[in-house]
Amino acid sequence: MNSDLCFGFSVQNWTSLSPRLRQGDEDAWGIAVGVFERRMTERYFSCIEALERADTKPDVAKADAAQGGGAPDSKSTEERHECIPGFAIVALCCLLIESIQEFREEPAQVQIPQERCTFPEGRCVHPGSGTTDRFKAFLRHPAFNGAFNEDLAKEFCRGIRNGIMHQAETRGWVIWRDEPEGKILAPEDDGYSLNRTLFRQAVRDVFDEYIRSLRNPKSSELRERFKERMNRLCGKA
Repeated sequence: MNSDLCFGFSVQNWTSLSPRLRQGDEDAWGIAVGVFERRMTERYFSCIEALERADTKPDVAKADAAQGGGAPDSKSTEERHECIPGFAIVALCCLLIESIQEFREEPAQVQIPQERCTFPEGRCVHPGSGTTDRFKAFLRHPAFNGAFNEDLAKEFCRGIRNGIMHQAETRGWVIWRDEPEGKILAPEDDGYSLNRTLFRQAVRDVFDEYIRSLRNPKSSELRERFKERMNRLCGKA
């Protein structure tokens, strides 16, 4: 088991800090929220930023060449080392959403279907997933500017979240860096296109709002869930 919650802050450090949280020590809460923020930065945000910097941006290179900025790299495909990180960035964003929602919200109550499942001869009927409901709720946050209604949130979960996690591919979605221009998503042929840059920024905005809420002493329910989740993470539940 990894003994560090983030670089330089161990599970043992958390064990010492946790009683002060129960006592309402705001200095301790400042440390706790900072540790969580560092953990998420080290595991996700820094990695996403590194991938964005590594993007070889072939379309930009072609535009520069067309404007007299130099010819495109003439090396053979075997000699070049391109980095096309959109898939990896969105995969990390999906993991981020799962992680944030674990702290922000209780799992939704799973409804047991009354209909009998007749798969494979007939329709597959199975209980809904509480984690899927939380993921869809995250996409409905105002930071996404209304890009996801219930149906589109469901399509995203099916086509990107589940596709990436279970089959290492997207289903009916394409991922672009800067398109569709000015929008998080748009119809594309028989599916959708996702602007990974705007999507990633919206995820960051939700995270930043959550951090601000945790720093507010009035957020008692949010803090309680955060504390329980951190204790469970440290094996102290």
